[in-house]
Amino acid sequence: MKIAYLSTQTEYYGGEVHLCNLAAGMRARGHDVQCVVRPDSALARQLTANDVPVYRLPLVDWYEPVGMVRLWRWLRREQVQILHTHTPRDHYIAALATATLPIGNVGSRHQLQPFSKPRLKRPFLRRIGAMIAVSDAVHDGILRSRVVDPARVITIYNGVDTARSLPERDGLRDSLGLDSQTLVVGFVGRLCPTKGIETLLAAGQLLVHDGWDRLRIFILGDDPRGGSYESFLRQRAGDLGLQRYVHFFGYVDDAERASADFDVQVVASEAEPFGLVTLEGMANRHPVVATASGGSPEIITDGVDGYLVAPDDPSALAARLDDLLRQPELRRVIGHRARERVERVFSLTHMLARTEAVYRSVLDGTALPV
Repeated sequence: MKIAYLSTQTEYYGGEVHLCNLAAGMRARGHDVQCVVRPDSALARQLTANDVPVYRLPLVDWYEPVGMVRLWRWLRREQVQILHTHTPRDHYIAALATATLPIGNVGSRHQLQPFSKPRLKRPFLRRIGAMIAVSDAVHDGILRSRVVDPARVITIYNGVDTARSLPERDGLRDSLGLDSQTLVVGFVGRLCPTKGIETLLAAGQLLVHDGWDRLRIFILGDDPRGGSYESFLRQRAGDLGLQRYVHFFGYVDDAERASADFDVQVVASEAEPFGLVTLEGMANRHPVVATASGGSPEIITDGVDGYLVAPDDPSALAARLDDLLRQPELRRVIGHRARERVERVFSLTHMLARTEAVYRSVLDGTALPV
């Protein structure tokens, strides 16, 4: 198949990691794959590093006429069969650019909430041959929107490369001069209010007050607001007396590798549509403590291969972290079970095979795979 992935995102976080994994994986499976990205996209660099051809196009929005014409010409010239998009804006761009072309449109939905303004968006999304939800929680939101035929909606979980060797310690500890007795609780993701970092800091204060002097909190990720929220978090950590316990590392190119320095990983978001960082932590054999909302309960079986706590509950989070930090054997057992679950349910191979089957059903006009 000739497959194109389109993204107007400039950042490189969960949705972009997912796209990059799809593109590189489909290329490895023998398909002709290219990606259309903005020139200033961090995704472009990652795709190039994975030997995926990139076409740089300065698309701004669905109504930008020059970029749309260039995209239409490129799709026609390259004889693309499947165009796969991952954000609402890109779904609309795809719908317009392929309106007169025999191309199968596939979308992925990475957001929990239903589509806003469904009457306005329904005419665009009716061209979607399949809408992939990254979790059942997301699937439910799509159905509530009533913008896509339910028969064209399918859940396919994100996957991670379980054939990849487990990373060794990445050096973050060494850069701070920390010894092996120091225990690290880590966070990976955008620095924004919905990610629950303030809850993590409040839980950290409770742990320090309870005598955890050997605790350190590593925060990996940048601030899409230009630094204002990171400044607030640094001030908040200071107000809580956590200056020497909390370390901000900014954006890290390979966060999965960098997180090898964690002893426990926290995903404290209000609600994650899926939670690729949760999978990456579990694949690294970390015990992960996540919030019992969104797609996280579909990944973690509480008390078996990780833990779930209520959102915005520092006391519950601190209590669970205290259990894990005090018991090295518990961390080992939970981490081992987490890795096994990822290998069994969330492998990259499984995700690619399911997505490939969706592409074929769209081209053939047949029912989506079960």
